Amino acid sequence: MDLGHTITSMVGGMPARVICRTCKSEHNYKPKKGLKEPGVATTTAKTTRAPRGSKAEKAVPVELEWSQQIHASNRAIRQYAANEGFQQGDRLSHPTFGEGIVQKLIFPNKIEVLFRSDVKTLIHAASK
Repeated sequence: MDLGHTITSMVGGMPARVICRTCKSEHNYKPKKGLKEPGVATTTAKTTRAPRGSKAEKAVPVELEWSQQIHASNRAIRQYAANEGFQQGDRLSHPTFGEGIVQKLIFPNKIEVLFRSDVKTLIHAASK
């Protein structure tokens, strides 16, 4: 039973109707999920299941993907600036994240860039 309610009627030792102390509305008593009797806590054993294969095993590591794309690109490295426009496949050098390659353009003025350690979303000046 939640302390925010006052019991107004009981049937067979169980609350039947309650009044909410917050909004003053009256409604049928609804026990919390998993409770058979009010005031009695149930101890349900948590079941454990076999762990699934980790996503790291299935996905290509970011650094490996970054290395493949950087070596496959023949574009010149450009210095990143928020007021510069970039296209998909452009290589850029970021002062914090290092060298990266633009994966996709996100309308209207964002780009998703693959860096050695992570994929980051950056702003840029969208071409008009």
